[in-house]
Amino acid sequence: MSTLLEIEAASEALPPEQKEELFRFLAARLRPPDPQPRKARLVREGDDILLEAPPGTPPMTTESVKRMLGP
Repeated sequence: MSTLLEIEAASEALPPEQKEELFRFLAARLRPPDPQPRKARLVREGDDILLEAPPGTPPMTTESVKRMLGP
């Protein structure tokens, strides 16, 4: 198969289970592995233990907390 149209036509002919398998296969290759896990971590500062957000996380403000908690 050399063109996208041929690949699309072949994928349409697959049974649903094989379509899902193909989708998972392609999705795994589209997302490069994250070199740095994006997890919060506990950090000790003196007598306090703080939750530190991962790099690139938006700042936690009063407004963002209110939005998350809802009305």
